[in-house]
Amino acid sequence: MMSSSVEQWAENELASVNLGDKRRDKRARSILATFARRPGGSVTGMAEDHAEVSAIYRFLRNDAVQPEALRAPLRDAALERLGDEKTVLVPQDTTCLNYTTHRATTGMGPIGAGDGSKGYGMFVHSAIAISESGVPLGLLHQQSWSRSKQIGRKHDRKRRPLETKESFRWIQTARAVEAAVPADRRLIQLADREADFFEMFAEPRRDDSFLLVRVYQNRRLEDDERLLWDKVAQLQPASTYEMLVHTSHTTTARKARLELRFGLVTIQPSCDGVHDKGLEPITLTAIEVREIDAPKGADAICWRLLTDLSVDSVMAAKLYVKYYELRWLIERYHYVLKSGCEIEDSQLRSFEAIERLLALFSAVAMRLLWLTYSARKRPDAPCTVVFSDIEWKVLYRYHHEQPPPDEPPRLKDAVLWLAQTGGFLARKGDGEPGVKVLWRGLMRLQDIVVGVLLMAGDVYKG
Repeated sequence: MMSSSVEQWAENELASVNLGDKRRDKRARSILATFARRPGGSVTGMAEDHAEVSAIYRFLRNDAVQPEALRAPLRDAALERLGDEKTVLVPQDTTCLNYTTHRATTGMGPIGAGDGSKGYGMFVHSAIAISESGVPLGLLHQQSWSRSKQIGRKHDRKRRPLETKESFRWIQTARAVEAAVPADRRLIQLADREADFFEMFAEPRRDDSFLLVRVYQNRRLEDDERLLWDKVAQLQPASTYEMLVHTSHTTTARKARLELRFGLVTIQPSCDGVHDKGLEPITLTAIEVREIDAPKGADAICWRLLTDLSVDSVMAAKLYVKYYELRWLIERYHYVLKSGCEIEDSQLRSFEAIERLLALFSAVAMRLLWLTYSARKRPDAPCTVVFSDIEWKVLYRYHHEQPPPDEPPRLKDAVLWLAQTGGFLARKGDGEPGVKVLWRGLMRLQDIVVGVLLMAGDVYKG
């Protein structure tokens, strides 16, 4: 077994793991390091030999290993990385894992939107911590489930109690996040239109804990004949400005010219379905940004947000729009989990085994996301905030064909070399390297580091 920063990273991520047996704890760290070295694909492709393949399968099939016991130390590691951050942004979102072609996998359910859908798989709902500058810090909460084949998604949905609906996961996650993040931090939870239901806003929150949600429903307002969207549209524009935005159709940010409106609104509880009769109207701030003169072929931005944050100036409104734009990172996180770790290609035969795999892959996906955005937000930081000594020195030697300097280079430079190791051409107009090319570079770097350690004789024979 070679000693490298991957092992140290795995030790740090699972530092507080407690699986009820120290041997299991050690095995979990070892497997996590294996997955991080060569993530994606089958277990046989990631493991070094048949013995390791067998050990990984035994671990993933072990009913004594609870998925939450693997996620808890990841939360602890994320909280440790908060450092001096005074404001913590926490987007949450849902993705589905498609196992339609893996019918032998037990415990799965329908994943399509319609009753006649033949899709088959499971759902994952995650919440990650992000710094104000947009650096992902770690996984704070995650839950996974499969739908009932009999009930599906829309069966009597409006008449069922909230606690029995899938939408309740947003409230459960918000509660878990609030319990995890220290009370001395300002917490702002970000959510898309799926979280736009009245009970989400009515949920009690601790001091300095807020919600910022994109609106889906054109709600009724108290003491106003207009509906929410109509009232906001009739507000005078407070500002027109430019901002870089991401859309769901592209990974590259583009500059958008936005018209900003905001104002207080009092929303009423929904009058259909099953709701708490004691719910009272809630006063929130509505913020709308609408794109002016969108590029040809691009979908014009129109974000309508509701928040319990105090919005007392144009500057504050712009800041909260920028915060919401960072919600895009949770989508990138799930993208890396599926396209990078390739969890949907797993041949494991049960929901429970895949849930354990998911917990470990969640850490690997976060590692790459953190690496990608740390370089963009802290370009002049020493590269040792991400890379071990051997990693950055190997990268330098590989790309410069000369001994590395005494002082570590900038993080921006080391990440560029890593991307070039993965095939990034760094041409004018190529922009920043993305997660795909960094993923390839990271895997190749690990192989090079292993070779260097072997040549140096740093080999442990058990």
